[in-house]
Amino acid sequence: MFDQRTVGAENLPMPAQWHRISVHNEQLGAFAVQNSAVYVEGDIETRVYNDRINDQVKNIPEICVRRDGKIQLMQSGDSNVGKSLEELKKHLPGQ
Repeated sequence: MFDQRTVGAENLPMPAQWHRISVHNEQLGAFAVQNSAVYVEGDIETRVYNDRINDQVKNIPEICVRRDGKIQLMQSGDSNVGKSLEELKKHLPGQ
């Protein structure tokens, strides 16, 4: 990824990186939605499927979060708020 700070513009913020995240925990979907700012640790995997429209094989890299992975939800304007999956489950209805 190109970083403008390498050509002399040192005061620029780090560029944002967008990744496809696959979380294998349905309950977490109540907290982390599309375009949420999150810190993620997981396995990089490639999903392969056949595009029937273009008749091509597509490879989609994604970060898969399973039991050994980590997610930290980040609130805009605040410091990082790191919560484990067990902590998030406590706030779900019926838990």
